[in-house]
Amino acid sequence: MRHYNTSSRTSLFAQNFLWIGNRAWQGYLNFDRGIVAISSPVDLFGDADARGSDSLLSDLNFRYVPQPQLAIYLQEWLIPDRSIEPIITAVTNYHPQTELIFAIESNTNLDIGWCQNLKISPPDCYQQVCRRWVSDRG
Repeated sequence: MRHYNTSSRTSLFAQNFLWIGNRAWQGYLNFDRGIVAISSPVDLFGDADARGSDSLLSDLNFRYVPQPQLAIYLQEWLIPDRSIEPIITAVTNYHPQTELIFAIESNTNLDIGWCQNLKISPPDCYQQVCRRWVSDRG
């Protein structure tokens, strides 16, 4: 059994939180409930500490998986059927204005988490990213 590299997960969230929250809110506005899927070319479940944060956080891919597509997404990751229902129930019950659910895809592993009590809400992340885009263009 492999152990999850929690420092990699913390770095990923700390350096990309606005983008994760932005994607969560944007996905919710367009598709209703779902999860933010974050793909990493770096193995976050192994010993990524030795590689440093630059290689860890480069080339991340963020996308939104709407709830109607969630069971298929989880089945593609070979999640046992008995584990899929609690995840779908969590997605049904989370509060999109103040929480987000995410999946980290790393190598052949999938980690799912539920962020609650966020200091910056997904709508605020979305607004901050939009303001940055406007100021970068101007």
